Amino acid sequence: MPELPEVEAAKRYLDAAGLAGRRFTGADLRWPRAVRSGDVEEFVLGITGAAVRRLGRRGKFILIHLNTPACLAIHLGMTGSVPIVDAAEPRHKFAHNVLHLDDGRELRFIDPRKLGGLWFAPDAETIVGRLGIEPLGRDFSAATLQSRLTGRSAPIKPLLMDQALIAGVGNIYADEALVRAGIGPLRPANSLTVDEIAAIHAGLVDSLQLAIDRLTSLGTSGKPPTSREETRDYFLIPRQAGAPCRRCGDPVTRTIIRARSAYHCPTCQP
Repeated sequence: MPELPEVEAAKRYLDAAGLAGRRFTGADLRWPRAVRSGDVEEFVLGITGAAVRRLGRRGKFILIHLNTPACLAIHLGMTGSVPIVDAAEPRHKFAHNVLHLDDGRELRFIDPRKLGGLWFAPDAETIVGRLGIEPLGRDFSAATLQSRLTGRSAPIKPLLMDQALIAGVGNIYADEALVRAGIGPLRPANSLTVDEIAAIHAGLVDSLQLAIDRLTSLGTSGKPPTSREETRDYFLIPRQAGAPCRRCGDPVTRTIIRARSAYHCPTCQP
């Protein structure tokens, strides 16, 4: 699933493609169930004629702030991508929903598994107001993380993925943060020391920033970055049980925690 770094890279791609300043002239919604706010007609009428003021990101959501004022939000789901192409270019078979632009191009929401979503609301807070703190924001410190984990006996891995606690972190970067910190994914949060929480904070910030830098430097063309093999060379934990840990070379283990896979190194994360 695209996580914070992949969504940030997609947002930067849209910026580089010149979406800001463009006006939406209509939409072709062949998979209307992707619209998660109100009905489809309301969505189309809301964006038609609206110009893009600026682009943002909150957690795993791309936010397109409009001049009406209103906000269009896109969640990429598991495999979504958002290329901007000339309207004459043949459509990808999974480009179920297309937003038309005033310069003859289209923003195509390619979503093979149909797990992504589109929202239109008066403001961004209506869509993302319940999300937790941004892990790369100024307010996210080791002390902040400690306060959010205080009194929690749940395993640390799913807590890092709880979007109400920390926005944008999923399976991959939770695993990366924990291996950098040397903490096993099953450790109860209330068993962690101050120093261990500080190490998790540093591991999370470092892994997210590294991923953003790498993905941005690739100049993504709207493809889901996690599907490109060259984006995986910075993972310390390969996403395959038995593969060698890139820190110590010992086999990686896969553990199921709350129905989600956790890849970890028993040697580096005792």
